[in-house]
Amino acid sequence: MAFSAFSRLSTVLLYIGFISSEKIPVPGNVRVLSLDMGLQLTWDPPRNITDQLLNYTADLSGWTMDFESVCANISSLSCDFTDHVSTTFGTYRLRVRTELDGETSDWVETEEFGVDKITSISGPHVELKSRKGQTEVHITDPPMKKKNLRDVFGSISYLIRYWKEGEVTKEELIREQNRIMLPSLEPLVSYCVQVAVLCSINTTSDFSNVTCVTNTASDEVESWFIAVLLLVSFVVVSAAVLLIFLAVWSSYKVCRMIYPDANLPDHLKQYLYERPQSSVLLSAPPKENVHEVRILHEETHNTQQAERPIRAQHNATDCWTTVDVKERDEEQRLLDEIKL
Repeated sequence: MAFSAFSRLSTVLLYIGFISSEKIPVPGNVRVLSLDMGLQLTWDPPRNITDQLLNYTADLSGWTMDFESVCANISSLSCDFTDHVSTTFGTYRLRVRTELDGETSDWVETEEFGVDKITSISGPHVELKSRKGQTEVHITDPPMKKKNLRDVFGSISYLIRYWKEGEVTKEELIREQNRIMLPSLEPLVSYCVQVAVLCSINTTSDFSNVTCVTNTASDEVESWFIAVLLLVSFVVVSAAVLLIFLAVWSSYKVCRMIYPDANLPDHLKQYLYERPQSSVLLSAPPKENVHEVRILHEETHNTQQAERPIRAQHNATDCWTTVDVKERDEEQRLLDEIKL
C-alpha cells in the first residue's frame, strides 16, 4: 500500500513538473548570423504560445570569459553581439532563453564558432569606365563592421564575370588588383560585369550588382595603315635626302669652277702683284701728232734744191722734238694721278 501511494505521488509530481516546464517553452529555430564580420543571434517564438507577451535574455561567452548578459529581458527576436566581440579570430558561444512572469525556460546554447569562419561577405562596389575602346573595372571592397577586409583575410583576389548584354555566355577572370582592364572587347558594344571577392578557400563574397557600360570606339590605327604610312615616309625622306645631295654637289662644282684649286706660277704671281713701272700699261697710248711736210724741188737752182730738204728735215726734227716733250708731260701727269 505504501509503495503504491509513493508511486502515485511520484507520478503526480512528474506530471506537475512536466506541466510546469511546458508552461515556459524554449525559443525555437535559434541561429547565428554574421555579415561583414558582424555577429547576431536570432530565434523564433516558442510553439503553441501566441497570446502571451514573452521576453528573452541572450548571453555571450568568449574564449577567455564566461557567459555574460548582452540582451536582457527584451521582446525582440534577435540580439546584436557585434560590439561585444573583442577579436574576430577567437571562438564564441551564444545562448538564449524565454522569460514569462518571472519564470524562465531552459537555455538554448550554440556550438563554439569563429566569426571569421562563419561570416558572410557582401558584394563589392563596382564602377565601369570606358575610354579609347577599353573598359576598366574599378572595385571597392565592402566595408567591414570589424577591422578591414584585408586585415582579416590577408591577401584577397577578385572573381570578375563579364559578358555581352543580352547574351548568356560569360567570361571569367581572377585578379588581385582592384583595377582591371577587360581584354578583347568589341568597340561600341554594351558589356555587363559582376564581381565577387575571394577571401579564402572557403569564403567567397556575394556577387556585386550587375553593372553595364557601352565600350567606346577604339582609336587604334590599323596595321595596314601604319605600313602604308611608313612606306610613304620612307619615300619622302629618301627623295629629300637625294635632292639635298644633288644641291650640295652642284654648289660644290660651281665653287670649284669659280675658285679652282690650281696654283699660278710664282713668276706670274710676282708679275701680277708688282706695281708696273711704265705708265703705258696704266693709260691709253698717247695720240700721235702728225705734221705735213712738203718738199719743193726746183731744177733750175741747185743750191736751193739742196737747202730745202735740209730745211724740211730741220722742220721735221723740230716737230718730233715737240711731240716728245708732250709725251713726257703726259706721262708725268699720269704718274702724279696714280700717286694721288
